[in-house]
Amino acid sequence: MKKITLLLGVFMATTFAKAQGLEGIVVEKYYKANAEDSINAKINAESNGLVSSLEVGSITYRVYADMAPGYKFMACYGNSDHQLKISSTKDFYNDPNNGVKTYNGISINNLKKNTTMIDSYLSVGGVAAGKIAVLKTEDNDGSVGNSQSILANTLGGDFGLPINGTNAEDGMISGSPVDLTLLLNPGENIDLFDQVPGKSFITKNSTFSSLGGSVGATTSNMVLLGQFTTKGDFNFELNVQIQNTTTLETERYVANNPKTVVISSTETILEKTLPSLTGNFLSPTPTPPINTSGLTKIDLQNSSVSIYPNPVNDMLSINIVNAKEFGNNFYTIQDITGTKVSTHNLDVTSKEYTKKVDVSSLPTGVYFVTVSLDNTVITSKIVKQ
Repeated sequence: MKKITLLLGVFMATTFAKAQGLEGIVVEKYYKANAEDSINAKINAESNGLVSSLEVGSITYRVYADMAPGYKFMACYGNSDHQLKISSTKDFYNDPNNGVKTYNGISINNLKKNTTMIDSYLSVGGVAAGKIAVLKTEDNDGSVGNSQSILANTLGGDFGLPINGTNAEDGMISGSPVDLTLLLNPGENIDLFDQVPGKSFITKNSTFSSLGGSVGATTSNMVLLGQFTTKGDFNFELNVQIQNTTTLETERYVANNPKTVVISSTETILEKTLPSLTGNFLSPTPTPPINTSGLTKIDLQNSSVSIYPNPVNDMLSINIVNAKEFGNNFYTIQDITGTKVSTHNLDVTSKEYTKKVDVSSLPTGVYFVTVSLDNTVITSKIVKQ
């Protein structure tokens, strides 16, 4: 019997009897995007003539098949009796440069770029060349890092450690990932994982599988079925086929309406159902949208922020009225590539406060100024002359 210790709240799971091969579907909250991540995604998308769907507060979910020892994952499928469904009330996110629909052996160097590490895609265990997905609580080799120093949101709790920065875990360890085989019904495509907006994939005649089977990278024997980043409600209905590695017996688990499947005159499969094959995860609390229109004054519910002059030559002023005194207040400036060029705390100790920022040494160009007032985030675009 396998043993695994998991931090309370890191993921949601149901416990089942060990007699069955599929113990359940485990959903891990892998990451929650912050303002710096969203700005980087927006800049990266615009450089490719695209629009980013990475909103502040978007959650990256990782969905695993949790199997008993001695089993391997074979396929996730939809057929005439059981639909396969993956959906959200808002768009799923993919990085515009390196985003993929399915795990394709992406290099570590490309995985480290921009927001690629929180893409939405299907998988049969792999996350990068030579890397297999594991829960953060099972990852003890640190993080590969990020080229733009983003993806460093330090939420803790349900989200565990950040996936980049000091004391981070990226949820992947060394191994030999198995390629994913995708069989789509003619006329269908997984448009929700394209670098264009998409919200749902529902099929009764498509399969993604692991030829030869996939096993987990640790003794917990969990295989990643997909990673999904969205600001909306996240829902799925999964049907999973696994195999006993000793007896070679096939087991099928369906989201609902289990049946007896006739394989041949001498073989039948009795489908089983598990509650965790159906998942419904509500969207996070709405976050004020990023403002990149170039406005220099932004009104919040009880306070306002003015950033001036714009354009600016030497000294930039960040004026704050009615902010929460002694709160978690800071600013960040990023260039057009998403690279952080300046950051500092805003020591707000009065009803009206002004921070002077010397930008004289910055090259001419467009920059984004993000101001966080006790976790309420706004962003304005400025021009450095």
